[in-house]
Amino acid sequence: MPQRTFGSPNKNRGGYGRRGSAVTIIQTNVHYSYLRTAKITFYVVLIVVALVTAVISAEHLHGILVVPFSLAVGTVIGGLVACVIAIWPVLRAIWWWLPEITFVLLLVGGWAYLQEQTSPIITGVIYASIIAPISLIPVLRRSTLALAWCVIVRHRLRACFISFLPTDRHGHLPFIGLAIPTPVGERVRVWLRPGLSADEIEKQLGKIAVACWAASVTVTKARKTNAASIYLDIKRREVLGGMVGSPLTEDLPTAEVPAITPPVAAVPAQLDLADVPDIDDTDTTERPAKKNGRSPAAGGTFAPTAPDNPDLDWV
Repeated sequence: MPQRTFGSPNKNRGGYGRRGSAVTIIQTNVHYSYLRTAKITFYVVLIVVALVTAVISAEHLHGILVVPFSLAVGTVIGGLVACVIAIWPVLRAIWWWLPEITFVLLLVGGWAYLQEQTSPIITGVIYASIIAPISLIPVLRRSTLALAWCVIVRHRLRACFISFLPTDRHGHLPFIGLAIPTPVGERVRVWLRPGLSADEIEKQLGKIAVACWAASVTVTKARKTNAASIYLDIKRREVLGGMVGSPLTEDLPTAEVPAITPPVAAVPAQLDLADVPDIDDTDTTERPAKKNGRSPAAGGTFAPTAPDNPDLDWV
């Protein structure tokens, strides 16, 4: 019987054993933890459903048949719920690999269906006609690579979370949702488990960027009312540094417009004194007439005069 091991958070976690050991998808401690939860859930659901069924069926069935019918209904519903809980680690692993599983099923299923309906040559031609445009047309090629990176980044995030994020005894890690392409990389929806916060994720953005083979990673809240839902934006390139076409350039005239040069005034190279008119130093201007018996002083200065009353002493 395998032992329950609660090793260090960085070893033997997430389905990868040590060197030389077998690779496991589901850990033993996680498996037993979910089995124990499934048993408890089975009995709780059995009792609740049996009581509710007994109350409802008492009006329609005979008293002897109420008890076995209620127990049968409770057992069926409780067993279904317990089975879902018990196989939840397997369902979680299927969710991680859902894009790859879907792609393989479509590829193999489509090939088998075409083999039954047509010949192998026609089947190869159909597959080649699908693959060739994706490889040759740049738009389709870039779109396909963007989707491929969305698939890859989900696995890289899971490997990164396994490396440094703490888990509880159930082995819970942040739930990684779907990834969508963006002009600079990918955006991944992540649902944080209890015990984690966006601040702790922000401290590990450098490690996340290294694990995702990206230039940088930013974290933003997906909802203002729920801190558990966040977006991780993986940036692989800088779109602002490239050349972007603008429709405004189509309205510009294509013909060459002659340049208009403004006239420049001629500046003399040297001063010609012969062109300067002579100025007569003789003052030929008439002085203004006397006003109030006073004449203006020469040079424009004010000269005081004696008062008209001779009896007053002039100081």
